Amino acid sequence: MATHARPAVGPRSDSLDIARKPLKIQSLDDTRTATPDPHLVERVRGEFNEMPGFSPTLEQLARLFSLPKEECARIVTVLLGEGFLYQSSGGRYQLCHR
Repeated sequence: MATHARPAVGPRSDSLDIARKPLKIQSLDDTRTATPDPHLVERVRGEFNEMPGFSPTLEQLARLFSLPKEECARIVTVLLGEGFLYQSSGGRYQLCHR
């Protein structure tokens, strides 16, 4: 039976060496304060303009636009801040009459 010698294993310096650098992890709190995508804001604004009597809840808006509830809340916050929408006492969002 023949024996095969294995090469010595030790530190190597070749093209597979990757320099270490710290990981960047976005905090979960950053997602609550992030500015929503302007295209999504305009999309929601368009729906309210096309249907003046539209008065959905936040959950209904999130389902309608297939968005996470948190993202939808950021969009609604922008539209509330602009005075484009208001929130009724029943928690529904409605177009402000101008």
